[in-house]
Amino acid sequence: MLNRYSIVIHPDDPILTRFKSYKDTLFNKVGKFKSRDSKAHITILEFDATEKELANIIKKIIMIAQRECIFYSVFNNVIYSQTLLILPDIIGNEHFKGLLKRVRARIKGISNKSEAHLTIGRELKPHQIENSIGLFPDVNFNFHCKQFALRKLDRNVGEFEIIQTFPFLGETPIKLDEQLSFDF
Repeated sequence: MLNRYSIVIHPDDPILTRFKSYKDTLFNKVGKFKSRDSKAHITILEFDATEKELANIIKKIIMIAQRECIFYSVFNNVIYSQTLLILPDIIGNEHFKGLLKRVRARIKGISNKSEAHLTIGRELKPHQIENSIGLFPDVNFNFHCKQFALRKLDRNVGEFEIIQTFPFLGETPIKLDEQLSFDF
């Protein structure tokens, strides 16, 4: 049976708490909106897979995470539109572009060409956008990019749930001409 999965960059608990607060603030100001109950994350891609296909994808995620290095990024640019989101600064955006490109090149999924962002609310109506403008004037926080998360869609609640995380290890691959040899 096919299930829907997503690979995301999963933030630390303080960011999760911050975004829950942002979503509560937005809800109190504009009412219901899409992604109200979604936890903060940066989506890399979504895909459908059987259990057997998933096992192969997990191997690929492990290999990618082994080579990725931890980095920090500042998120400080709020976009008030149909999707209320926060973007990283220029330097962080370049780090994320490379990371997303590397994963998307190795793992095929449903087309996702979006750049790194953290969503507060989606599918806002025009009056909700108007009422939300200026609601988050001083957004400026560090994002510790250190792991991927694999999430599975729970069709009963319509939300993705994390099923596994993959920490970045920053290992350098050994090239064939650099491998150790032992002469006995």
